[in-house]
Amino acid sequence: MAGGFSLSSDDWLIVEKGFNPKKQGYYESLFALGNGYLTVRGSLEENPPGSYRGTYMAGIFDKAEGYVRELVKAPGWNDFSIWFQNHRFSPVESKVLSHERILDMRKGILHRTTRLKDPQGRIIRFESKRVVFAHQVRGAVVDVVITPENFSGNLRIYSGINGDVTNLGYFPRERVKHLNLVAMRRSQGQIYLEMETRDDKTKIAVAADTVLENPPEGTYKVNRIYGEKVAQVISFNAEKGQSYHFTKWVSTFTSREGYDRQLEAATTDLLRDMIYSGLTENLKKHLEEREKEWEQAEITIKGDRKAQKGLRFNLYNLIIAKPHHDPTVSIGAKFLTGEGYKGHAFWDTEFFILPFYIHVFPEEAKNLLMYRYYTLKGALQNAKDMGYKGAKYAWESADTGLETTPSYGLREDGSMVKIFTAEEEVHIVADVVAGIYAYVNVTGDYDFLYDQGAEIVFQAARFWLSRVEKRRDRYEIRKVIGPDEFHEHVDNNAFTNYMAMLNLEYALEIYYKMKKERPGQLKALVKKLKLKKQELEKLKTVSKTIYFPYDQKTELVEQFEGYFSLDNIKISKTDRSGMPLFPRGISGDNVEKTQLIKQADVVLLLYIFADRFSKKLKETNYEYYEARTMHESSLSPCAYALMGLEIGDHKKAYNYFLKTSYMDLIDANKNAADGIHAAATGGAWQTVVHGFGGMRVRRGELCFDPWLPKKWQELAFNFIWKGCRCKVKILHGSMVIQLEGGKGKTAQIHVQGKIIKLKANCPTRIKLRRKY
Repeated sequence: MAGGFSLSSDDWLIVEKGFNPKKQGYYESLFALGNGYLTVRGSLEENPPGSYRGTYMAGIFDKAEGYVRELVKAPGWNDFSIWFQNHRFSPVESKVLSHERILDMRKGILHRTTRLKDPQGRIIRFESKRVVFAHQVRGAVVDVVITPENFSGNLRIYSGINGDVTNLGYFPRERVKHLNLVAMRRSQGQIYLEMETRDDKTKIAVAADTVLENPPEGTYKVNRIYGEKVAQVISFNAEKGQSYHFTKWVSTFTSREGYDRQLEAATTDLLRDMIYSGLTENLKKHLEEREKEWEQAEITIKGDRKAQKGLRFNLYNLIIAKPHHDPTVSIGAKFLTGEGYKGHAFWDTEFFILPFYIHVFPEEAKNLLMYRYYTLKGALQNAKDMGYKGAKYAWESADTGLETTPSYGLREDGSMVKIFTAEEEVHIVADVVAGIYAYVNVTGDYDFLYDQGAEIVFQAARFWLSRVEKRRDRYEIRKVIGPDEFHEHVDNNAFTNYMAMLNLEYALEIYYKMKKERPGQLKALVKKLKLKKQELEKLKTVSKTIYFPYDQKTELVEQFEGYFSLDNIKISKTDRSGMPLFPRGISGDNVEKTQLIKQADVVLLLYIFADRFSKKLKETNYEYYEARTMHESSLSPCAYALMGLEIGDHKKAYNYFLKTSYMDLIDANKNAADGIHAAATGGAWQTVVHGFGGMRVRRGELCFDPWLPKKWQELAFNFIWKGCRCKVKILHGSMVIQLEGGKGKTAQIHVQGKIIKLKANCPTRIKLRRKY
C-alpha cells in the first residue's frame, strides 16, 4: 500500500466514530472529496438505506420533469460490496463491531475501517482509502483491503459503476431522472458507462477497473450488467486472517469539454494510463498538487486548536471547489457537495466566496468572473423579460445565466405560494459588479476589466437606469427584497440603493479611465453597446441623487422606508448554541410585521463600505440591528463577526466567527446533509484575514490593522497583492511581512496608518499599537 496514505496530524483530521444510519447524509457532506471538476460525497461503498450518495460535476445541469434546471447527479462509481454465500456484508445487513472514518483534509483522502459480523459469526475487516485526484481532475481511486478475520471460504466482490441515479424531487421521496443510458461496455479489462442529460444531450462517461493484487489461484473476474449498472465480479478463495488488496481506478469525462466524438477513447485511455503509472506515482502527484494548494491557502492559528480545525475545514472545502479547469462554471451555494439550492449560484459567490480566491488563487477568481461574462447573454434576456434594459443577473443561476428561481413553491397539498426573489432581489446585479471591482482592485488586472468586465458593468448600470424611479428630487428603487428576506416588496432598501449607486459610479469611472488609456477599445465598446451620451448624463445624475434612508439625528440607517414604523421587537432568548429564538407569538407567518430580520443587511453594507461611514455610525447601527437579527442564514454570523472586529466588539466577534467556521461541523442549521454552506466557508476566511488579520483594501491601498484574541499566540497567512506573493505573521504587539519574488520587486502597504515599504525577500518587522 502506498506510503502516502499515512495520516496527517490530528488537527488536520475530521473523524466519525461508530455508525449512525440517521447521520449518513451529514457525514456524506462532511467527507466529500473533490477537485473543482467533480465532487463525490462521502457515502459508504455499500450504499446502505438512508444514504444519499452522489457524484456531481461542474456545469452539468438539466431540467427534465424538475421545476427548474438543476445540478445533475452523475453516475456513481464507488460501489464496492463483499458477499459470502448469500450474505452481503454491510452496516445494515451485518452487525457493526466497529466503524471509523477519517477525512485527512491536508491530503484530501478519506479513510475507513469497519469490522462487520454476519448472523453466523463470521467477521470481515474492511479498510478503504478514497482519493479524487488533484493532479488529474478526471481521475480517482479507491484502495481497499479486506480481511476475513475468523473464517475461510469463497468471497465475491462486486465493484461497479451505477447509472441508476436520480435527483431529489420537490417533495419527500420524489425523484427526478435526468440521465438516459447511451452505452455500456464490459471488455475484458474494464467496464464503461456512458449516459446523457435528457434536455441538452450532454454526455457523461465513466470507466473503471478493479485490480486484485496477487490474486489467489482459481480467482476469476467477470463483468456483469444489471440494468443501468455495470459491475466487475471478482470471486476468490480467501484464507482466514489473510488480507486482500484491491485498487479501483476510475476516470470520468464529459462532452462539455469537446470530447463528444472521442469520449469513450479519452475515458478509457486515461484509465489505462493511470493504471500503468500505478498507485504510488499517482498518489505522489496528487499529494504534491494538494501540498501546493495548501502552501498558498493555509492559515495558521497558534494557541487555539478549535479555531484552527474549524478554519481548516472551511479552507479545505474552498480548495476542493477551485474552478481552475473551466471559466464557464461558477460555484453554487452548496459547492458540488449536495443538491441544496439545486447547485445554483447566488450572490454568495461574489460577496462571500470570491474574496478568498481573489487573494489566494486569483486565476480562479478570474474564472468565476468570466462565468458572469459568459452568462451575460442570459442576464440581458432576464432584463428584457422583466421589461427593463441592460443586464439583470439571475438570482439563481445555473449554466446559461437565465433565471432559474422557480416562480412558485408547492405545498404538500398541491397549493402554490409565490416566490418573489427572482423579481425583487435585484441587488444581485450590483453584487456582480462589486466582485469585479474587488478583483481589479487587488490584482490590477485591467486587461480583464477592459476586455470583459467593462461590458458587464455598463450593462448592469443600464439595468439600474431603467429600474430606478424619479420621485420629487430623487431617484428611488421600489418593490425590492434586500439581503433580509423576511421583508418583501419594500421600497428603498438601503443595501440595494447603495450598491446600485456603486455600480453607477464604477461605470463612470471605467468610462473615463478607458477614454484616457484605451480610447480605441472604448470606442468599439460604445459602438457594440450602442451607449448614448444621454445615458452617461443620466448615470451622473442618478448616482448623485439615488435615495439613501438615513437619519442624521440618530445616525441610524433605516433598512428600508417604513422599517422603523414596524413592531419594535428585539431578540430575548437564544438556543444552546447561542443562536436567536423567535420571541413568543412570532413566526415566519407574521415576522414581516416586526423589525426582526433574517440576516445582516445594513450591517453588511456598512462593513463593505467601512471607509465611507464614521465609527460612531457603524457602532450605532451594529448595536441596533444585532439585537434584531435572527441569523436564519449561514451568510449572517460572519458579517457580524467582521463588523464586531471593525468596531471593537471582540468577544461577540469571536463567538460569531466560531459559529461561522463550525456551521456544518456541528450541523448548526440541521441541513448539512444537503451540502456544505459555501458562503460560510468564505465568510470564515474573511473573518480571519480581513477581520482578525485586519487586512483590507482601503481607497486602493493595502492596509493592516490587526487584533488577535488573547489565546491566539500567532496568526500567519499568505496572500497575493498585485501579482506578488506575500507572507504575513501577526503576533501580539508586532507583525512580520515578507514580499516574495524576483530581485527589485517592491510594494507599499499601510499598517495602522503608517506607510511601510517592502522589498522582495526581505522580512519586515513592524511594531503594532494595542487596539482598544
